[in-house]
Amino acid sequence: MNFPSLSAKTDPHPPGEARSEIPAPAVSDDGGGRGKSPAPRLYALDALRVVAALAVLAFHFAGIDKATAVNWGVSPRELFPWLFPFAKYGSYGVQLFFIISGFVICLSAWGRTPGQFVRARFLRLFPAYWFSVIVALVLYRLLPDGIRKSPSFSDALTNLTMFQVPLKAQHMIGAYWTLWLELCFYLVFLVVLVKPISFQRVYVFCWSWLILSVLIQQYDGVPLLPTLAPALNTSLFVAGITMYLMYRFGPDLKLWLLLGMSWLTMQSDLVEHGDRLRDDLGFDRSPYVALAVVTVSYLLVLAVALHWLDRVQWRWLATAGALVYPLYLLHEELGWAMIRTLYGHLGAWPTLAVTVAVLLVLSWLVHRYLERPAVRWLRTKL
Repeated sequence: MNFPSLSAKTDPHPPGEARSEIPAPAVSDDGGGRGKSPAPRLYALDALRVVAALAVLAFHFAGIDKATAVNWGVSPRELFPWLFPFAKYGSYGVQLFFIISGFVICLSAWGRTPGQFVRARFLRLFPAYWFSVIVALVLYRLLPDGIRKSPSFSDALTNLTMFQVPLKAQHMIGAYWTLWLELCFYLVFLVVLVKPISFQRVYVFCWSWLILSVLIQQYDGVPLLPTLAPALNTSLFVAGITMYLMYRFGPDLKLWLLLGMSWLTMQSDLVEHGDRLRDDLGFDRSPYVALAVVTVSYLLVLAVALHWLDRVQWRWLATAGALVYPLYLLHEELGWAMIRTLYGHLGAWPTLAVTVAVLLVLSWLVHRYLERPAVRWLRTKL
């Protein structure tokens, strides 16, 4: 998932661009340009990232009927009868993450060179990611779950690159599949930064990428393109970028049409994907409830884009938002190991509560004592 900083600072409109009189938010300095002063943070987006992360945690720990039963020893449908009907849709927090990614990556790229953009993303993603790979390797060696084949040491080294998918190595943690999609998104978005970024360049890019993602679905075996433009995820990223343009320049008919097109392509692929999961994997989920959940995600980020949530200024959300990335990276294998260890001693609800609490504390420790110092050190070296 994308987890950059959410602050902003005013910078001039590109030459010749008479779009809107709404002040333009600028980019935070999370590793890109130098000398940029701190600016107001988008606390509402922090809140949405927290919601998305907790939804994914609920799905993994209490919403997967068959897979989670292996860790609990019994189906979470029986352990958490009132939570399970909601938790089983928690995986769609990932779709909320992708929409936020489109919004924030466009924000953080504005006014940056390609090199500054790449450096900022590297500093933001890799320190905590490398730590999570090491943690996963230790867990596999010390606390094997007996369910999956343990990744080889070579696979672990390959995971450090974040290119394990094209290198055909096993993910150390299942949630890494989203990071590969994020990385592809960054690579594709570099096309926009070849020249100074502008409303028109971003707008044309969004339509081109979205239409390409639709057209390539009818061709099998097209190398690389399905990876760089998967229809569902491309729709979500484009939606986020479109909403950032609304936030920066104000909404107009062109942007509403682009946002509507992204939703239409998203719903088509999402419903088909939901039907496939239900038929092939036995997921007891309605694809139309899933569509409603993702549509609500659209509306929540749209509320940020239209400045309806500008009054959300709770400073503790910045700290909570900073924990989301390490929490997302660490929760799956570490959380399941804790559940397998504690459930026989504590019972279901106490085990779930202790597991989440420990993961939150560990995420704060990783952010405070590993991620922040590592970013400061790497910034000076890069």
